[in-house]
Amino acid sequence: MGMTPEELKRKRKERYDANAEELRRKRREYYYNNKEKSAEYSKQYHEVNRDKNLEVKKKYREANKEKIAESKKIWDTNNRDRINEYVTNRKKYDKLFKLSENYRCAINKAINRFGYTKKSKTTEILGCTFEEFKAYIESKFESWMNWSNHGLYNGDFNYGWDIDHIIPLATAKTEDDIIMLNHYTNLQPLCSHINRDIKKDNL
Repeated sequence: MGMTPEELKRKRKERYDANAEELRRKRREYYYNNKEKSAEYSKQYHEVNRDKNLEVKKKYREANKEKIAESKKIWDTNNRDRINEYVTNRKKYDKLFKLSENYRCAINKAINRFGYTKKSKTTEILGCTFEEFKAYIESKFESWMNWSNHGLYNGDFNYGWDIDHIIPLATAKTEDDIIMLNHYTNLQPLCSHINRDIKKDNL
């Protein structure tokens, strides 16, 4: 009488475990001797199975949302210094990343300040993608403004600029007000001296 599928599976695993190191050595050897062929095969495999793989990943994420969120929370907590270093360094050369991170942070602070919990994605609150938001802000630039002097301040006019709420967040009374006031149409680039000194004094 032949073996059952479970017995066959166990036998295969036993054979693999007994020869695992040798099999890994042969795979490494084949890879190094056939790098171009292996790379082309890998590329073709991923192209053929791209939709299938994306669907599998999507189903896994949907079925394990809480598990994934908890794992991410633990990883973020254990790697806070590493994350902060990465964010700081990337902000130096990636202006879109800097813009999105600063806006996300501002949104969270505004909502938490009123005792609410963020329920919507940042781009839903913003009303457009960050690429569109960056282009919108650039369309409002004065001649001296650029991304290199974004966030700079020394107390002088036209030295640096901030992203300013046209109707101040301080006027918000409800959670809906906060969401409305953080829509991209209520945001503008404004001289840091005006934003931090003059406008603040007039509130």
